Amino acid sequence: EEEINISGVAFTRNPATGEKEFYGEYLNNAEGEDVVAGIRTPMKVSDLHLEQPSVYDQLSHIERLLERHYRDMQDIEFTIENGVLFILQTRRGKRTAIASVRIAVSMVQEKLITERDALMRIDPYQMDFFLHPMIDPNCAPETLGAKLVGRGLAASAGAASGKLGFS
Repeated sequence: EEEINISGVAFTRNPATGEKEFYGEYLNNAEGEDVVAGIRTPMKVSDLHLEQPSVYDQLSHIERLLERHYRDMQDIEFTIENGVLFILQTRRGKRTAIASVRIAVSMVQEKLITERDALMRIDPYQMDFFLHPMIDPNCAPETLGAKLVGRGLAASAGAASGKLGFS
């Protein structure tokens, strides 16, 4: 029987938007660094339930326990060897400014943290992000008279215009 080994990285909330969703990626037959190196295209952690439903349920349960215990969004590295789940590490997950605010507000509403804790978790330097002009992420490109040419995660705050150059 062929061994199935999986390496993955998951977040207890979406690190880009702060939405409360189990978010992450994994690769079959890979080392942990391969998931974030961009060498191969990873699969969404939510698709793991199709390959290994009982392991996905276990991982999903553990991510909820970790977030409740640490009372913060967690970045979780895991591996699965022959159907056995191993949690390699967990740590406070990095997040965008928008996600930081959304997570803090949600955790107050969920009674995981106090309002004071929420305010203390917001990095004042990240607030600069909200001072830049932005394009509504839910805005259809057609309404701006533009054609969509790609999607990605923002590397900086604000909006830009101009010509693109590719090599």
